[in-house]
Amino acid sequence: MTAVQVTPNVIGEQRAAYAERVVAWNVKMMLTARGESQAALARALGIQRSNMTSKLKGRVAWSLADVVKTATFLDTTPESLLDDSLMRRMVGDTRKAGSEEPTSDGLLRLGLNQRPSD
Repeated sequence: MTAVQVTPNVIGEQRAAYAERVVAWNVKMMLTARGESQAALARALGIQRSNMTSKLKGRVAWSLADVVKTATFLDTTPESLLDDSLMRRMVGDTRKAGSEEPTSDGLLRLGLNQRPSD
């Protein structure tokens, strides 16, 4: 049997990837809450809209400067963009209504008497 040892670099990469997801999620939520567009944020960062979309989808990394500029644009702090507490509560909540069941892909399966608008 071969022993596999997790190196600190791998753990660091996982934490960095998680931080990227948190920033993207928080930015999307704050843009929506403030009625701002991705295009407006892209202009504030001095990047193309397609690059902004890539950042929010996790295909392009957030630089520290991007996080600071984004926080300024959203009238918040860089620390709040790195705070995962709201994301964990909203995304990680495993409580479901009695007639809703999660499917294997994470979507809800509606009960027999439910419509998608319910």
